[in-house]
Amino acid sequence: MKTDNYTKVVLTVIAVALSAIAIQSGIKDAHAQSNGFKFTQSGALIVAVCDSNGNPSRYNCAEVSRLEK
Repeated sequence: MKTDNYTKVVLTVIAVALSAIAIQSGIKDAHAQSNGFKFTQSGALIVAVCDSNGNPSRYNCAEVSRLEK
């Protein structure tokens, strides 16, 4: 059975659309802190690296032992 070009194009568009949906659903949302910014004495912004470990109601943040040199 010989497939014509129209069928090939339609199936390719469907495959690309399904791939895009699969990739999009695998990407997680990123959230940033919006208030409570902290600055050092020199004016540098303090940034904390946090991870929710799959539980968005509880965050574990890295401790910073020294903010400035």
